[in-house]
Amino acid sequence: MPPDTPPAPLAAPAVRRLLVWHWGRRGGGPRYTLEMARALAARTDVELHLSYSRQSELAGDMADLARAAGRPGLPVDTYTGAASAGLATLRLPWLIARFAAYMRANRIDTVVCTMGHVWNAAVSPVIRRTGAAYALVLHDAQAHPGEENALLDTLARWDVARADRVVVLSEHVRALAMARFGLPSERLTLLSHGATAFPGLLPSLRQPPAGRPWRLLFFGRILAYKGFDLLLDTYERLRRRFGDRVELLVAGNGDTAPFAARLAALPGITLDNRWIAEDEIGPILNRADLLLLPYREASQSGVAPGAAMGGLPAVATPVGGLNEQVLDGRTGRIAAAVDADAMAAAAASLIEDEALYRRCSQGALDFARNALSWDRAADGLMAAVSACHTVPAATRSR
Repeated sequence: MPPDTPPAPLAAPAVRRLLVWHWGRRGGGPRYTLEMARALAARTDVELHLSYSRQSELAGDMADLARAAGRPGLPVDTYTGAASAGLATLRLPWLIARFAAYMRANRIDTVVCTMGHVWNAAVSPVIRRTGAAYALVLHDAQAHPGEENALLDTLARWDVARADRVVVLSEHVRALAMARFGLPSERLTLLSHGATAFPGLLPSLRQPPAGRPWRLLFFGRILAYKGFDLLLDTYERLRRRFGDRVELLVAGNGDTAPFAARLAALPGITLDNRWIAEDEIGPILNRADLLLLPYREASQSGVAPGAAMGGLPAVATPVGGLNEQVLDGRTGRIAAAVDADAMAAAAASLIEDEALYRRCSQGALDFARNALSWDRAADGLMAAVSACHTVPAATRSR
């Protein structure tokens, strides 16, 4: 071999030892983690390890998956609410030591954080010290309006800076991540948010309702950026147009006091204002005919792919990554503008055109099973993991 011929690159190991890590307790983070971990566990090129909160609403499912994989994983005690968070933080140095010891004992080569957590910035520095690579799934590149917090923003920036690869779930977040964090495109991987098969969700072709009202659904936390005022304006217009042929279910927790008078004045609204347990989400989606996403701002939606898995057409505003998750005329409708007239017109087009409604239901099922499948998401994540290891170990996790 001529002396100036560069050595052949080292072959990637046949099996990657992945520690999938998320210490959140409720909401989309634990569900995303569980679905991605299940897809990774089915692969022959992954030795799966899990680190999760024992206080997670999906801790039992995580433990079952860890047992099925034949590895104990690293479940940790976090906290149960704001009151216990301060005391729990005092135990953080001990948790960090356990985290590092687990990585070394199991020769973890890559940590995949499936969603950020307030403790991430304190824990992620040990990843570099163990010699592992770090891939971070960044769901939001900036706080939603009304949720701004300078401390949390600083912690998130530190965590992003340490990641060898940042995974984003929409083109919208990809552009924001590049602008806000100065991330070059070569450090980013774009995946679609997988379509969650919530417990009890029926993946079936929907038919327009006959002999009963159309059931419109708003699901999730009731927050300013999710456009609750716009939802009520939209529903008011639909009631004018269709009368008692439409009704609305609002299922989720949040402060509805500012809207009490409007809620009382509008007929046909059922308000289920509480945290919705995981095993209730599927049945709620099953009963609906249209999902309404009247957001004023969005990164992407966790419920939209789940609705698609159930064949439920959605109507969304043209903001953030929603138009990447709701395909206009194929899986639902994208409103022409962020206002009630446009949202109502988009919803009305599905109510009045039964053929379009059926096409969108079938399109949603196809979209969920193919483009939004968790196997496909796992393929993309493993490509991101491979890309992590193209970074020289000495320069990882800045």
